Amino acid sequence: MALQKFALASAVAFLASGQVCGEPLRMGAPLGVSWGSAYGFPPHKDEVFAPQARALGASFTRLTLYWSQLEPKRGAYRWTDLDSYLSQIAGPEEGFLTLSSASPWATRNAAWVFPSSPAKVAADYYNFVYSVVKHAKGRIRYFQSDQEPNNPFFWGGSAEEYAAQHRLFYKAVKDADPSAIVVLGGCDGLFDPTGQHPLPGQAADMAFFSTVIGHSAGAYDVFDLRLYGDAYNIAARLDFVRDAMAKAGGVKPVIASEYNGPGFFEFPTNRRWARTLMNPASAADTVRELAASADSLPVETRMFLPNAKADDVQRFQALAADDLVIRNVLALASGVQRTAFFDLWHDPAEGGPANSIMFGSFKLLDRQDGTLNRQLPLAMAFSRLAGFLNEARAITRVEDAQRPDVFVFRVSRARGKPLWIAWRRPARLGDDAEPVVVDAPWLPRDTSASTLMGSARPVLSFAPPQRLTIGPSPIFIQ
Repeated sequence: MALQKFALASAVAFLASGQVCGEPLRMGAPLGVSWGSAYGFPPHKDEVFAPQARALGASFTRLTLYWSQLEPKRGAYRWTDLDSYLSQIAGPEEGFLTLSSASPWATRNAAWVFPSSPAKVAADYYNFVYSVVKHAKGRIRYFQSDQEPNNPFFWGGSAEEYAAQHRLFYKAVKDADPSAIVVLGGCDGLFDPTGQHPLPGQAADMAFFSTVIGHSAGAYDVFDLRLYGDAYNIAARLDFVRDAMAKAGGVKPVIASEYNGPGFFEFPTNRRWARTLMNPASAADTVRELAASADSLPVETRMFLPNAKADDVQRFQALAADDLVIRNVLALASGVQRTAFFDLWHDPAEGGPANSIMFGSFKLLDRQDGTLNRQLPLAMAFSRLAGFLNEARAITRVEDAQRPDVFVFRVSRARGKPLWIAWRRPARLGDDAEPVVVDAPWLPRDTSASTLMGSARPVLSFAPPQRLTIGPSPIFIQ
């Protein structure tokens, strides 16, 4: 795979120098997708999904499997679900496996799925991880120990316990396959280091991962920072993580194994329902109340509801397609090397009523004739973006001190001429910001512009000075 270099927004070749992200990874094209939180459990067993993701332009897929399903009893392994995944991926660079430490017999908190917790016997955990990696040796490159451990829903233990078990995970992976890449953590990324829009509990989350990073030095190759929430503070979140790694003795490359947006709670008007939606005892009633009063709700709420009207669905799809571009460009320009959209397909019954609102609309494929082969509008947007970015070598912001709300990025590609991506940030998420005209002396004369979905845009004026019209939806100029 070709070496991917994504520069920081303020410097063309900063990542290549190794000063920020450590040694760049030979990880191939940047865009991938994650499967949902469960695979192989009834009623959806052994789904075929990796070929469909590959057809969309995804260079890798991420799958989560649980100790409970891979080793139901000590020493008795069940490879059905892992082998199904292995049969679908075309090579090790396409494979990313998260192993969750949940077991009814082996972990402190008996569980089939959630939450993970420390192993009762460290040797059992080592043997489990070693056996899985040995079974997949040469067929999967990336292995991760659990996910979002700062969230008690996913991890029933302390930061120190998670770090100790992760160090054992690292040893087992490397003993089984020295060429494997170990990914730390899956930090949920739900914090704002700028202090402009702090999230509830973020101080504890940031302290949790500062502790994990400090106790895991030398025991991981890549850090996983998930990129939900405000896309415009991604750079600040990366700075926080890199600072923690630097204090622990070494900065590692960063990937984002999950992202999507704009999320339900990114819209301030929806935060009034956070307490009841996030409470399992009241979530179902809240969803029913929202559905019953949909006509009186703002579009920012209606468009997330199950069975939303066509106009509201179209509004969501337009915002999600814009976000797909904006979130990826801001992440890659800030040094993130790989991203995985969450998720390829979402079972509306999975995870309860709150999940149906927060994640139910974020999917690329749906079922048709019993298989996942119907592409949704967001899949078309993903596929086109992959076509633009999968040969990128550097993404650099073209700064304009006079227009901080205007974002223009130059994308250097392995073949062909550079690409520019531009948009104007609206004052408020979801607003239709008025287009503005900016000077663009950096543009060559032989250019054309289009939206993500390919519609031509007559946005260029070549009479000196060259000018470009930019609105809230990203345009692609090449």
